[in-house]
Amino acid sequence: MTTERNCVSFSSNDKLALCSPDGVLHVWDSKEGIEKQQFTPASHLTATFTCLSWKIRQHQKQNEEKRKRKKLKTLSEVRPFEYVALGTAVGDVLVFNSISGEITAKKSGGHVDRVNDVCWSGDGSIIYSCSNDQHIVEWDLSSPQHKSKWKADKQEVFSVAIGSNSQTLLSAGRLIKLWDLNKKELIRKFSGHASPVISLAFVDQYKEVASTDSPLDGADGLYFISAGLDDRSLSAWQIRKSKHKKTSLCSFYLGSEPTSVAVLSPKSANDPVHVLSVTQERTVAIFSHLLNGPIEKPLQANATIRVCTEEAEPLDVISASFDETSHNNGLVVNVAYGSTLKLAFEKIKLSEHSTSDIVLIRKDPTKIVISVEEDKLKLKVPSRRKEDVSSIVPGAADHIGTNKDQKRKRKKQLSIGESQLTMEERMNALSMDKSENADDSTATPCADSFAVLLSQGLQSNDRDVINQVLQHNSDSLIKNTIEQLPISYIIPLLNELTERLHGSPDKCLIFIKWLRTALSHHASYLMTLPGISSLLNELHQLMRVRTQTQGRLSKLEGKLDLIMSQVVSRKSEQVTSSSDEKALYVLEEDSSDEQDENMMEGMIESDLDDWEEFSDDERKPGHHDNTDDDFQILMDEDG
Repeated sequence: MTTERNCVSFSSNDKLALCSPDGVLHVWDSKEGIEKQQFTPASHLTATFTCLSWKIRQHQKQNEEKRKRKKLKTLSEVRPFEYVALGTAVGDVLVFNSISGEITAKKSGGHVDRVNDVCWSGDGSIIYSCSNDQHIVEWDLSSPQHKSKWKADKQEVFSVAIGSNSQTLLSAGRLIKLWDLNKKELIRKFSGHASPVISLAFVDQYKEVASTDSPLDGADGLYFISAGLDDRSLSAWQIRKSKHKKTSLCSFYLGSEPTSVAVLSPKSANDPVHVLSVTQERTVAIFSHLLNGPIEKPLQANATIRVCTEEAEPLDVISASFDETSHNNGLVVNVAYGSTLKLAFEKIKLSEHSTSDIVLIRKDPTKIVISVEEDKLKLKVPSRRKEDVSSIVPGAADHIGTNKDQKRKRKKQLSIGESQLTMEERMNALSMDKSENADDSTATPCADSFAVLLSQGLQSNDRDVINQVLQHNSDSLIKNTIEQLPISYIIPLLNELTERLHGSPDKCLIFIKWLRTALSHHASYLMTLPGISSLLNELHQLMRVRTQTQGRLSKLEGKLDLIMSQVVSRKSEQVTSSSDEKALYVLEEDSSDEQDENMMEGMIESDLDDWEEFSDDERKPGHHDNTDDDFQILMDEDG
């Protein structure tokens, strides 16, 4: 696992600062091999760290004579500190104090894009940062705002490096540029990389530089190392006041793209410069060369370091640097390997190795090894003979106490008045006690829950007991059993359910209920198991085979439903159409009683018609009505 470029660095006091991809800063102690501090900012997901740089000031003792002659400094100026400057993806610059574990300063407003690199001034009071916004910003720790800002390139600026006199600054983009920090003016340009330059490192001079008015005079004769993007070599350059050359003096061949560069400056004019680079091929390449003139042929590495496991698997080299004791005891290299979660450290002295290609055989620090005594791994295997195994079924929760109470009562009853019983009664009592004990021994024991029964069946691999539990179809019973089942029996239960799903599909619906409940309830536990993928793949393939004809059957069912609906609709249309048509001829048969009644009604009507005709004839002129005469006579008599 590799980290982002410029996000990991060794300090001068054997500490390693590393920014993980999740925006967390880790500070490790390489001597003890432990993580000392871990800092997680509030915006670690949105404003992740993109680069870092150490600045350490050790406590320096001064003799009393110098203290008397010179003015005393305040405690804030002379106290030691261990600062880490951090650039973020949103353009902010943070200062982390590794002693207190807190952020001592936050600088905002200078950049509007990602910060690519940061570097410190000699006294640790100024920070210089470069960004994708093509600018370089100068930050003063004593001021909340940035001190100055200027445009350094037409494209992104990937790296910055400050000279030993703190008067010149190198910036790297498409070109390498040397800046005057006093006037913020461009002094020199260097070109020669085919790709953007991503890393810069000054080679400090072995003698003290005299203070001059011209920054170029102070930088005259200095060397620096550069690395390009997708470039498989490093380049060495020299700053010359006169006879300036824009091309590099020599190159160091790596074989793959570099991820970090470290330089060990010489102590004298006859000492070579030592250059170290970590490549993407997980190799540390070390070069030693005396810079005294141009060389056309690329230089090969004097030594390489790789870290592998016993199985010849290469381990990721996270970072490497020269140890502070390299000038006195020969070259010593600090190597950190592993991952951002777990690191391991090695201090390698090159003189102790006879070969230039150094391969370290180490264990992978990311893999946790758990040592368990062999005696603790021995398990008692229960007997699997059916005649020796008694099945426990769910029953009353107080069955054990009830049997004990009954035995105690029985013993008490036999003990009362025992001296008054005859020998025959005593023998009968003993025979009855034996028979009752025999009945109790042959009775089927009970369990308090199905979880106990299922765990016993899974432990003894008794299929009869397992089938006795898995045949139940109640949702609440399945849920309670899965919740009470020990977590160590979940994988055996899934194996049993998978095996049963391969069988007859009659009871598959019940087994699927058990399987779904187990997977949903113990999903978090199953996700942590490394070998669960094979079991889940088998279940997925089984479900896919069982359901591959479901689409065809569904289509067939839909077609049959459509045909049946059309048949029913046609029958209903025929019935309604036949009921709406009018009959051409209707024959109604009347009964004999109705015919007689009709005949009587016809005769009465004919008589009435004759009577009316007769009365009309009588009322014709000349006809005498006797009824009126009689009525007139009666009226006269009454009168």
